[in-house]
Amino acid sequence: MQLEIEYVDIDSINPYQNNARQHGSDDVKAIVDSIKEFGFNDPIGIWKNTIVEGHGRFLAAKEIGMKTVPVIRLDDLSDEQRRAYALAHNKTAELSSWDFNLVDLELSNISEIDMSLFGFDKAAAGPDPEVEDEEDLFEDIENLEQHYGVPYQGNKSRIADRIIHLLPEGDRLVDLFGGGGAITHCAMLSDKWDSFLYNDLNPMITSLFLDAVNGKYHDEKRVITREDFIELKDQEPYVKYIWSFGNAGEAYLWGKNIEEAKCQACRIITEDTIQDRRFAYKAFIKMVRERLPISIERLNALERLQALQQLEALQRLEALQRLEALQRLEITNLDYHDYKYKPGDVVYCDVPYEQKDKASCDDYGIKFDSLEFYKWVKAQDFQIYFSSYEISDDSFYKVKIKEVAQLMGATTNGQKDTEYFYSNREIIHDKGEMEK
Repeated sequence: MQLEIEYVDIDSINPYQNNARQHGSDDVKAIVDSIKEFGFNDPIGIWKNTIVEGHGRFLAAKEIGMKTVPVIRLDDLSDEQRRAYALAHNKTAELSSWDFNLVDLELSNISEIDMSLFGFDKAAAGPDPEVEDEEDLFEDIENLEQHYGVPYQGNKSRIADRIIHLLPEGDRLVDLFGGGGAITHCAMLSDKWDSFLYNDLNPMITSLFLDAVNGKYHDEKRVITREDFIELKDQEPYVKYIWSFGNAGEAYLWGKNIEEAKCQACRIITEDTIQDRRFAYKAFIKMVRERLPISIERLNALERLQALQQLEALQRLEALQRLEALQRLEITNLDYHDYKYKPGDVVYCDVPYEQKDKASCDDYGIKFDSLEFYKWVKAQDFQIYFSSYEISDDSFYKVKIKEVAQLMGATTNGQKDTEYFYSNREIIHDKGEMEK
Protein backbone atom coordinates (compact mmCIF):
# COMPACT_ATOMS: atom_id res chain seq x y z
CA MET A 1 0.00 0.00 0.00
CA GLN A 2 1.31 3.43 -0.92
CA LEU A 3 1.33 5.87 2.00
CA GLU A 4 -0.27 9.26 1.55
CA ILE A 5 0.61 12.24 3.69
CA GLU A 6 -2.23 14.55 4.69
CA TYR A 7 -2.17 17.84 6.55
CA VAL A 8 -4.94 17.98 9.14
CA ASP A 9 -6.10 20.38 11.83
CA ILE A 10 -4.10 19.54 14.96
CA ASP A 11 -7.25 19.77 17.08
CA SER A 12 -8.90 17.04 15.00
CA ILE A 13 -6.57 14.32 16.28
CA ASN A 14 -6.36 12.95 19.80
CA PRO A 15 -3.62 11.34 21.90
CA TYR A 16 -4.17 7.70 22.80
CA GLN A 17 -5.20 7.56 26.47
CA ASN A 18 -3.27 4.33 27.11
CA ASN A 19 -0.05 5.43 25.41
CA ALA A 20 2.69 3.54 27.26
CA ARG A 21 5.55 5.74 26.05
CA GLN A 22 5.90 8.75 28.32
CA HIS A 23 7.36 12.10 27.25
CA GLY A 24 8.98 14.50 29.70
CA SER A 25 9.56 18.20 29.19
CA ASP A 26 13.17 17.64 28.08
CA ASP A 27 12.04 15.16 25.40
CA VAL A 28 9.45 17.53 24.02
CA LYS A 29 11.86 20.47 24.05
CA ALA A 30 14.37 18.45 21.99
CA ILE A 31 11.64 17.64 19.46
CA VAL A 32 10.59 21.31 19.37
CA ASP A 33 14.20 22.31 18.62
CA SER A 34 14.45 19.61 15.95
CA ILE A 35 11.29 20.81 14.19
CA LYS A 36 12.48 24.41 14.30
CA GLU A 37 15.88 23.46 12.89
CA PHE A 38 14.95 20.79 10.34
CA GLY A 39 11.19 21.05 9.81
CA PHE A 40 8.38 18.60 10.55
CA ASN A 41 9.69 15.70 8.46
CA ASP A 42 8.12 12.73 10.24
CA PRO A 43 4.32 12.47 9.89
CA ILE A 44 2.19 11.37 12.84
CA GLY A 45 0.54 7.97 12.47
CA ILE A 46 -3.17 8.07 13.28
CA TRP A 47 -5.92 5.44 13.47
CA LYS A 48 -9.44 6.84 13.24
CA ASN A 49 -8.08 10.23 14.35
CA THR A 50 -6.33 8.71 17.42
CA ILE A 51 -2.53 8.86 17.51
CA VAL A 52 -0.78 5.50 17.17
CA GLU A 53 2.78 6.81 16.95
CA GLY A 54 4.07 10.36 17.19
CA HIS A 55 2.80 11.59 20.57
CA GLY A 56 6.05 13.46 21.17
CA ARG A 57 5.80 15.24 17.82
CA PHE A 58 2.15 16.06 18.57
CA LEU A 59 3.09 17.65 21.91
CA ALA A 60 5.94 19.58 20.29
CA ALA A 61 3.67 20.85 17.53
CA LYS A 62 1.18 22.01 20.17
CA GLU A 63 3.94 23.85 22.02
CA ILE A 64 5.14 25.54 18.86
CA GLY A 65 1.59 26.60 18.04
CA MET A 66 1.22 24.69 14.77
CA LYS A 67 -2.35 24.67 13.45
CA THR A 68 -1.92 21.77 11.01
CA VAL A 69 0.36 18.74 11.12
CA PRO A 70 1.29 16.03 8.57
CA VAL A 71 -0.24 12.62 9.24
CA ILE A 72 -0.48 9.19 7.68
CA ARG A 73 -3.63 7.16 8.22
CA LEU A 74 -3.34 3.63 9.59
CA ASP A 75 -7.07 2.85 9.42
CA ASP A 76 -6.40 -0.46 7.65
CA LEU A 77 -5.00 -1.89 10.90
CA SER A 78 -7.28 -3.83 13.21
CA ASP A 79 -7.72 -2.60 16.77
CA GLU A 80 -5.32 -5.28 18.03
CA GLN A 81 -2.78 -4.49 15.32
CA ARG A 82 -2.71 -0.77 16.08
CA ARG A 83 -2.18 -1.50 19.81
CA ALA A 84 0.65 -3.89 18.96
CA TYR A 85 2.17 -1.48 16.44
CA ALA A 86 2.20 1.37 18.95
CA LEU A 87 4.26 -0.76 21.34
CA ALA A 88 6.47 -2.30 18.66
CA HIS A 89 7.23 1.05 17.00
CA ASN A 90 8.70 2.42 20.23
CA LYS A 91 10.37 -0.80 21.37
CA THR A 92 12.24 -1.50 18.13
CA ALA A 93 13.90 1.90 18.36
CA GLU A 94 15.39 0.86 21.72
CA LEU A 95 17.03 -2.24 20.27
CA SER A 96 19.60 -0.38 18.19
CA SER A 97 22.83 1.02 19.60
CA TRP A 98 25.28 3.82 18.80
CA ASP A 99 28.77 3.57 17.35
CA PHE A 100 30.16 6.43 19.44
CA ASN A 101 33.30 6.75 17.32
CA LEU A 102 31.13 7.50 14.29
CA VAL A 103 28.96 9.81 16.39
CA ASP A 104 32.06 11.82 17.32
CA LEU A 105 33.17 11.82 13.68
CA GLU A 106 29.81 13.17 12.53
CA LEU A 107 29.67 15.76 15.31
CA SER A 108 33.16 16.99 14.43
CA ASN A 109 31.84 17.92 10.98
CA ILE A 110 28.88 19.89 12.33
CA SER A 111 29.87 23.40 13.34
CA GLU A 112 26.86 25.66 12.75
CA ILE A 113 24.14 23.61 14.49
CA ASP A 114 24.01 23.25 18.28
CA MET A 115 23.65 19.48 18.66
CA SER A 116 23.36 19.73 22.44
CA LEU A 117 19.75 20.76 21.79
CA PHE A 118 19.14 17.17 20.70
CA GLY A 119 20.96 15.42 23.54
CA PHE A 120 24.48 15.28 22.05
CA ASP A 121 27.50 16.54 23.96
CA LYS A 122 29.27 18.48 21.24
CA ALA A 123 32.17 19.28 23.57
CA ALA A 124 32.95 15.59 23.84
CA ALA A 125 33.39 15.14 20.09
CA GLY A 126 36.90 14.40 18.93
CA PRO A 127 39.94 13.50 21.03
CA ASP A 128 40.32 15.37 24.30
CA PRO A 129 44.00 15.92 25.06
CA GLU A 130 43.31 15.37 28.76
CA VAL A 131 41.53 12.05 28.35
CA GLU A 132 42.78 10.53 25.08
CA ASP A 133 42.43 6.74 25.16
CA GLU A 134 41.20 6.84 28.78
CA GLU A 135 38.53 4.25 28.06
CA ASP A 136 41.11 1.63 27.09
CA LEU A 137 43.29 2.41 30.09
CA PHE A 138 40.56 1.38 32.50
CA GLU A 139 39.78 -2.04 31.06
CA ASP A 140 42.19 -4.01 33.24
CA ILE A 141 41.17 -2.40 36.52
CA GLU A 142 37.38 -2.59 36.21
CA ASN A 143 35.77 -5.58 37.90
CA LEU A 144 32.26 -5.79 36.50
CA GLU A 145 31.39 -8.81 38.64
CA GLN A 146 31.87 -6.91 41.89
CA HIS A 147 29.05 -4.89 43.41
CA TYR A 148 29.78 -2.33 46.09
CA GLY A 149 27.75 -0.72 48.84
CA VAL A 150 24.04 -1.05 49.53
CA PRO A 151 21.32 -0.67 46.89
CA TYR A 152 20.54 3.04 46.85
CA GLN A 153 19.58 5.71 44.34
CA GLY A 154 22.59 6.88 42.33
CA ASN A 155 24.88 4.16 43.75
CA LYS A 156 28.36 4.40 42.19
CA SER A 157 28.89 0.62 42.14
CA ARG A 158 29.31 0.56 38.35
CA ILE A 159 32.30 2.91 38.36
CA ALA A 160 33.68 2.56 41.90
CA ASP A 161 36.79 0.70 40.68
CA ARG A 162 37.62 3.51 38.29
CA ILE A 163 37.14 6.25 40.86
CA ILE A 164 39.29 4.42 43.43
CA HIS A 165 42.00 4.03 40.81
CA LEU A 166 42.01 7.75 40.03
CA LEU A 167 42.09 8.88 43.66
CA PRO A 168 45.62 9.30 45.08
CA GLU A 169 46.96 7.41 48.08
CA GLY A 170 46.82 9.10 51.48
CA ASP A 171 46.18 8.63 55.17
CA ARG A 172 42.37 8.73 55.08
CA LEU A 173 39.78 8.40 52.34
CA VAL A 174 36.90 10.82 52.98
CA ASP A 175 33.69 9.75 51.20
CA LEU A 176 31.86 12.99 51.90
CA PHE A 177 28.62 12.22 50.02
CA GLY A 178 28.70 8.51 50.85
CA GLY A 179 25.21 7.51 49.71
CA GLY A 180 25.05 3.73 49.38
CA GLY A 181 28.69 3.41 50.44
CA ALA A 182 29.98 1.99 47.13
CA ILE A 183 33.13 4.14 47.20
CA THR A 184 33.85 3.41 50.87
CA HIS A 185 33.28 -0.33 50.30
CA CYS A 186 35.57 -0.41 47.28
CA ALA A 187 38.20 1.71 49.07
CA MET A 188 38.27 -0.65 52.06
CA LEU A 189 39.10 -3.53 49.72
CA SER A 190 42.10 -1.60 48.37
CA ASP A 191 45.35 -0.84 50.19
CA LYS A 192 45.56 2.87 49.33
CA TRP A 193 44.42 4.39 52.66
CA ASP A 194 44.94 3.69 56.33
CA SER A 195 41.49 4.82 57.46
CA PHE A 196 38.10 5.81 56.08
CA LEU A 197 35.39 8.38 56.73
CA TYR A 198 31.98 7.46 55.33
CA ASN A 199 29.65 10.46 55.60
CA ASP A 200 26.12 11.12 54.42
CA LEU A 201 23.41 13.49 55.61
CA ASN A 202 20.89 10.64 55.62
CA PRO A 203 21.33 8.61 58.84
CA MET A 204 19.03 5.86 57.58
CA ILE A 205 21.30 5.00 54.65
CA THR A 206 24.49 5.03 56.73
CA SER A 207 22.67 2.86 59.27
CA LEU A 208 21.72 0.40 56.53
CA PHE A 209 25.37 0.19 55.43
CA LEU A 210 26.66 -0.37 58.98
CA ASP A 211 23.92 -2.90 59.79
CA ALA A 212 24.82 -4.86 56.66
CA VAL A 213 28.51 -4.88 57.56
CA ASN A 214 27.65 -6.11 61.07
CA GLY A 215 25.61 -9.00 59.66
CA LYS A 216 22.13 -7.83 60.68
CA TYR A 217 20.64 -9.13 57.43
CA HIS A 218 22.43 -12.48 57.39
CA ASP A 219 19.19 -14.36 58.18
CA GLU A 220 16.72 -11.76 56.88
CA LYS A 221 13.82 -13.58 55.21
CA ARG A 222 10.88 -11.23 55.55
CA VAL A 223 8.74 -10.64 52.50
CA ILE A 224 7.59 -7.03 52.76
CA THR A 225 4.10 -6.32 51.46
CA ARG A 226 2.84 -2.89 50.42
CA GLU A 227 1.10 -2.56 53.81
CA ASP A 228 4.32 -3.49 55.62
CA PHE A 229 6.21 -0.95 53.54
CA ILE A 230 3.86 1.90 54.37
CA GLU A 231 3.98 1.04 58.07
CA LEU A 232 7.73 0.44 58.42
CA LYS A 233 9.54 2.53 55.79
CA ASP A 234 10.19 5.46 58.11
CA GLN A 235 11.46 3.15 60.86
CA GLU A 236 13.57 0.51 59.15
CA PRO A 237 16.23 1.39 56.54
CA TYR A 238 16.05 -2.16 55.15
CA VAL A 239 12.35 -1.79 54.37
CA LYS A 240 12.70 1.77 53.09
CA TYR A 241 15.47 1.17 50.55
CA ILE A 242 15.46 -2.52 49.64
CA TRP A 243 11.70 -2.70 49.14
CA SER A 244 11.21 0.62 47.32
CA PHE A 245 11.13 1.41 43.62
CA GLY A 246 14.53 2.61 42.44
CA ASN A 247 15.81 2.25 46.04
CA ALA A 248 14.58 5.83 46.51
CA GLY A 249 12.66 5.07 49.72
CA GLU A 250 9.35 6.49 48.49
CA ALA A 251 7.14 4.17 46.44
CA TYR A 252 6.71 0.43 46.96
CA LEU A 253 8.88 -1.82 44.81
CA TRP A 254 6.17 -3.47 42.67
CA GLY A 255 3.02 -2.26 40.97
CA LYS A 256 -0.36 -3.20 42.40
CA ASN A 257 -1.18 -5.54 39.51
CA ILE A 258 1.76 -7.88 40.22
CA GLU A 259 2.83 -7.19 43.82
CA GLU A 260 0.90 -10.10 45.36
CA ALA A 261 2.35 -12.61 42.91
CA LYS A 262 5.85 -11.18 43.35
CA CYS A 263 5.64 -11.48 47.13
CA GLN A 264 4.43 -15.04 46.81
CA ALA A 265 7.30 -15.80 44.43
CA CYS A 266 9.72 -14.47 47.06
CA ARG A 267 8.19 -16.82 49.64
CA ILE A 268 8.93 -19.79 47.39
CA ILE A 269 12.62 -18.99 47.90
CA THR A 270 12.67 -17.70 51.47
CA GLU A 271 10.54 -20.24 53.35
CA ASP A 272 12.60 -22.33 55.79
CA THR A 273 11.49 -25.85 54.89
CA ILE A 274 11.03 -27.64 51.57
CA GLN A 275 7.42 -28.38 52.51
CA ASP A 276 6.68 -24.70 53.13
CA ARG A 277 8.31 -23.82 49.82
CA ARG A 278 6.10 -26.34 48.04
CA PHE A 279 3.00 -24.84 49.64
CA ALA A 280 4.17 -21.38 48.59
CA TYR A 281 4.75 -22.60 45.03
CA LYS A 282 1.30 -24.16 44.79
CA ALA A 283 -0.29 -20.97 46.10
CA PHE A 284 1.69 -18.97 43.56
CA ILE A 285 0.54 -21.13 40.62
CA LYS A 286 -3.08 -20.98 41.81
CA MET A 287 -2.89 -17.20 42.15
CA VAL A 288 -1.48 -16.69 38.67
CA ARG A 289 -3.97 -19.00 37.01
CA GLU A 290 -7.09 -17.75 38.78
CA ARG A 291 -6.49 -14.11 39.56
CA LEU A 292 -3.88 -12.65 37.22
CA PRO A 293 -4.57 -12.06 33.51
CA ILE A 294 -0.95 -12.88 32.62
CA SER A 295 1.08 -16.05 32.22
CA ILE A 296 3.86 -17.14 34.56
CA GLU A 297 6.35 -16.61 31.74
CA ARG A 298 5.22 -13.04 31.23
CA LEU A 299 5.24 -12.39 34.97
CA ASN A 300 8.87 -13.49 35.12
CA ALA A 301 9.68 -11.30 32.12
CA LEU A 302 8.07 -8.21 33.65
CA GLU A 303 10.48 -7.95 36.57
CA ARG A 304 13.05 -10.03 38.38
CA LEU A 305 12.80 -10.48 42.13
CA GLN A 306 14.83 -7.35 42.83
CA ALA A 307 14.27 -7.45 46.57
CA LEU A 308 16.06 -10.79 46.94
CA GLN A 309 18.91 -9.72 44.68
CA GLN A 310 19.34 -6.55 46.72
CA LEU A 311 19.25 -8.52 49.96
CA GLU A 312 22.13 -10.62 48.62
CA ALA A 313 24.07 -7.39 48.01
CA LEU A 314 23.52 -6.42 51.67
CA GLN A 315 24.66 -9.82 52.85
CA ARG A 316 27.88 -9.58 50.84
CA LEU A 317 28.86 -6.51 52.87
CA GLU A 318 29.16 -8.74 55.92
CA ALA A 319 32.51 -9.89 54.52
CA LEU A 320 33.98 -6.52 55.55
CA GLN A 321 33.87 -7.74 59.16
CA ARG A 322 36.95 -9.83 58.39
CA LEU A 323 38.98 -6.80 57.31
CA GLU A 324 41.25 -5.04 59.75
CA ALA A 325 40.30 -1.84 57.88
CA LEU A 326 36.81 -2.02 59.41
CA GLN A 327 38.30 -0.96 62.74
CA ARG A 328 39.47 2.23 61.04
CA LEU A 329 36.08 3.19 59.60
CA GLU A 330 34.32 6.29 60.93
CA ILE A 331 30.68 7.01 60.03
CA THR A 332 29.19 10.50 60.31
CA ASN A 333 26.12 12.45 59.15
CA LEU A 334 27.57 15.89 58.47
CA ASP A 335 26.63 18.62 56.04
CA TYR A 336 29.58 18.98 53.67
CA HIS A 337 30.13 22.57 54.88
CA ASP A 338 30.89 21.19 58.37
CA TYR A 339 33.67 18.81 57.29
CA LYS A 340 37.07 19.64 58.84
CA TYR A 341 40.06 18.74 56.72
CA LYS A 342 42.93 16.79 58.26
CA PRO A 343 46.38 16.60 56.61
CA GLY A 344 46.56 13.38 54.62
CA ASP A 345 42.82 13.32 53.81
CA VAL A 346 41.82 12.41 50.25
CA VAL A 347 38.37 13.97 49.78
CA TYR A 348 35.88 12.59 47.25
CA CYS A 349 32.30 13.83 46.75
CA ASP A 350 29.58 11.88 44.93
CA VAL A 351 27.32 14.89 44.51
CA PRO A 352 23.77 14.82 43.08
CA TYR A 353 23.92 15.40 39.33
CA GLU A 354 23.41 18.97 38.23
CA GLN A 355 20.31 19.21 36.07
CA LYS A 356 20.76 20.88 32.72
CA ASP A 357 19.80 24.56 32.67
CA LYS A 358 19.03 24.53 36.41
CA ALA A 359 22.48 24.64 38.07
CA SER A 360 20.92 22.52 40.79
CA CYS A 361 19.41 19.10 41.43
CA ASP A 362 15.92 18.15 42.52
CA ASP A 363 16.02 14.43 41.68
CA TYR A 364 14.66 11.95 44.25
CA GLY A 365 13.18 14.85 46.21
CA ILE A 366 16.70 16.19 46.92
CA LYS A 367 17.20 19.94 46.78
CA PHE A 368 20.90 20.45 46.12
CA ASP A 369 22.49 23.75 45.07
CA SER A 370 25.21 22.75 42.60
CA LEU A 371 26.58 26.28 42.23
CA GLU A 372 26.96 26.62 45.99
CA PHE A 373 28.88 23.34 46.07
CA TYR A 374 31.24 24.46 43.26
CA LYS A 375 31.83 27.71 45.12
CA TRP A 376 32.68 25.78 48.30
CA VAL A 377 35.09 23.47 46.47
CA LYS A 378 36.99 26.38 44.90
CA ALA A 379 37.22 28.15 48.28
CA GLN A 380 39.10 25.26 49.94
CA ASP A 381 42.89 25.22 50.21
CA PHE A 382 43.04 21.43 49.85
CA GLN A 383 42.28 19.23 46.84
CA ILE A 384 38.74 17.93 46.41
CA TYR A 385 37.59 15.37 43.85
CA PHE A 386 34.01 14.88 42.70
CA SER A 387 32.21 13.08 39.89
CA SER A 388 29.27 14.11 37.77
CA TYR A 389 27.99 14.34 34.23
CA GLU A 390 28.88 17.51 32.30
CA ILE A 391 28.51 20.53 34.60
CA SER A 392 27.90 24.23 33.97
CA ASP A 393 31.19 25.36 35.59
CA ASP A 394 34.10 24.79 33.20
CA SER A 395 36.81 26.02 35.59
CA PHE A 396 37.54 22.57 37.07
CA TYR A 397 40.12 20.05 35.92
CA LYS A 398 38.43 16.92 34.62
CA VAL A 399 39.10 13.38 33.41
CA LYS A 400 36.59 11.20 31.59
CA ILE A 401 35.56 8.18 33.64
CA LYS A 402 33.07 6.30 31.49
CA GLU A 403 29.89 6.46 29.44
CA VAL A 404 27.17 5.03 31.62
CA ALA A 405 23.53 4.20 30.92
CA GLN A 406 20.97 6.31 32.75
CA LEU A 407 19.12 4.00 35.11
CA MET A 408 16.38 6.21 36.47
CA GLY A 409 13.49 7.99 34.85
CA ALA A 410 10.72 6.97 32.50
CA THR A 411 12.28 8.79 29.57
CA THR A 412 15.93 7.75 29.87
CA ASN A 413 15.32 4.78 27.58
CA GLY A 414 18.83 3.39 28.03
CA GLN A 415 20.45 6.67 27.02
CA LYS A 416 24.08 7.14 27.95
CA ASP A 417 25.83 10.02 29.62
CA THR A 418 29.53 10.59 30.13
CA GLU A 419 30.64 10.61 33.74
CA TYR A 420 33.62 12.85 34.54
CA PHE A 421 36.05 13.05 37.44
CA TYR A 422 36.51 16.69 38.50
CA SER A 423 38.89 18.49 40.84
CA ASN A 424 39.82 22.01 41.93
CA ARG A 425 43.47 21.15 41.22
CA GLU A 426 45.28 19.21 38.52
CA ILE A 427 44.41 15.51 38.51
CA ILE A 428 47.60 13.45 38.62
CA HIS A 429 47.31 9.81 37.65
CA ASP A 430 49.80 7.34 36.20
CA LYS A 431 48.61 6.39 32.74
CA GLY A 432 51.50 4.02 32.31
CA GLU A 433 50.50 2.15 35.47
CA MET A 434 46.91 1.97 34.27
CA GLU A 435 48.00 0.31 31.05
CA LYS A 436 49.60 -2.62 32.88
